[in-house]
Amino acid sequence: MVFPNWSGAPERAFPGPPRLTPGRWEKHHIFPQAEDLARWFERQGVKIHDYTMPIPRHVHQRIHRGGERGGDWNNAWREFKDANEGATPAEIFRHAGELIHRFELMGGPIQPYYSRPGA
Repeated sequence: MVFPNWSGAPERAFPGPPRLTPGRWEKHHIFPQAEDLARWFERQGVKIHDYTMPIPRHVHQRIHRGGERGGDWNNAWREFKDANEGATPAEIFRHAGELIHRFELMGGPIQPYYSRPGA
């Protein structure tokens, strides 16, 4: 996966671990699928199904708990959208990285939702 060049640094690929540890994993959409957010991402030029990462099932449940309509993860995106209605794709990707860090997400490589595991 290659992220856009955000601050003048060279673009780099970030390889994921060669294998996921045993246990139950779920594909997590970095950019939420909730209708209100999905429409906004599309208008901003971000394809939500291109960016998922496998994370442990219990972590996926934790980040979508709390609040309503997708829990804390989706609420964090709604707060960003409301404050940055005209955000560029680069700003959106930067915020995605911040949320991945804030929610302490560790998992496999970022890949399209419709890809095969390990592909």
